[in-house]
Amino acid sequence: MREKYTQQTMEREDEAVKLVKCECCSIWEECTTDYIKYIKDQFDGVWVCGLCSEAVKDEQTRLGVGLKTAVRIHTKFRQSVSIDPTAQIARSFLQMLKKMIAARKGVSVSDETL
Repeated sequence: MREKYTQQTMEREDEAVKLVKCECCSIWEECTTDYIKYIKDQFDGVWVCGLCSEAVKDEQTRLGVGLKTAVRIHTKFRQSVSIDPTAQIARSFLQMLKKMIAARKGVSVSDETL
């Protein structure tokens, strides 16, 4: 059995890849079955994409709530926003980049200034 290696993970060429839909934003991603199981284990059986998982973690920290409550809050927020998910992802990446640049410069940035 031949294996290929990437920088972040070790994968086998025969590993199954499936499409999975984020429960929060409805974006579809191709992921390995092992990764799908790993994320679902972390989020009480719910699949969430990478951006939504970070948003859920932020909700937990910001509001001091448990995982299920944070997922529910984020899902309700996503459902109330009538923006194309692709445009929202682009905005989220832009916000994240601005925060990273500000952090490197040692500047505190609030969400209102982004």
